[in-house]
Order: sequence, then C-alpha cells, then structure tokens
Amino acid sequence: MARSVSALSLATGLTALAVVPFAVGVYYAFAHSGDNAARALHWLLVYLATIVSFIGGVQWGRMLAAKQAPPQDMALAVVPALIAWPALLMSGPWPFFMLLGALIIAWLADENGARNGWQGRGFLQVRRVITLIVAACVIAIGWRVLRG
Repeated sequence: MARSVSALSLATGLTALAVVPFAVGVYYAFAHSGDNAARALHWLLVYLATIVSFIGGVQWGRMLAAKQAPPQDMALAVVPALIAWPALLMSGPWPFFMLLGALIIAWLADENGARNGWQGRGFLQVRRVITLIVAACVIAIGWRVLRG
C-alpha cells in the first residue's frame, strides 16, 4: 500500500533539491578560476530570478486557496519578479544586489503571510532556512568573483 506524504514533507524535500544547484555553484566557483566563478554566479542569478518569480506564484496560490487575498499582499508577491527579471538585463554588480533583495522581499512576503493567515508556519520555517542557505551561497560566490 502506498504511504501518504504530507504536503509539507514533500515541499521540504523539493525545496531542498532546489538548493542543490546553489551548493554545486559554490563548489564550482571555488574549484575553478575567476572567470568560471563569474559564470557560476551568472547562472545562479538567472536561477534565482526564476525562483523568486515562482515564489510569488506560490504566494498567490496560497492566498487564493485561503480565500485571503488582500490587494497589498498580492502586490507584494509580484515585487520580487518585477525586480528580478530586469536585474538580469543589467551588468555590473546590480543584478547581484537586486536579486538578493528580491529573495529577501519574497521571504518577507511569506513572513507577512504567516501574520495574515494565508501562509503556514511549517512552510515558513522551511523558507527561513532555505532563504539563509541560498543567500549565503550567492554571497559566497559573489565574494569569490570579487576576490578573483
């Protein structure tokens, strides 16, 4: 008989898998030359833009499912995507800072959702940990790129 897996357990496992490219990126950046580290940072910033956009969709879905979709919360959920995608068109250090900012805003939207009742506490704990891990990975690669 098939064993039932809770939605939180499944989300936790899939979220952990989503962190693998960041961990591999840190390894790649530190195991190779500066140019390759810059390439790894670029790849992961594109991936991060996709992730923060996805998070906004998840937030909308949770708000709508909970029948609690305040306009300000729905607007806050799209801000990270509105920051992330233009950031990919920029050069220099701007994409790095903008995408880290977008990640933090997405996390703060989840914190706000927990206070307003549309975001679950268990998922919020996962988001806190994953946000810290992803931010640390991106910062580490950025440091490696700056260090050369």
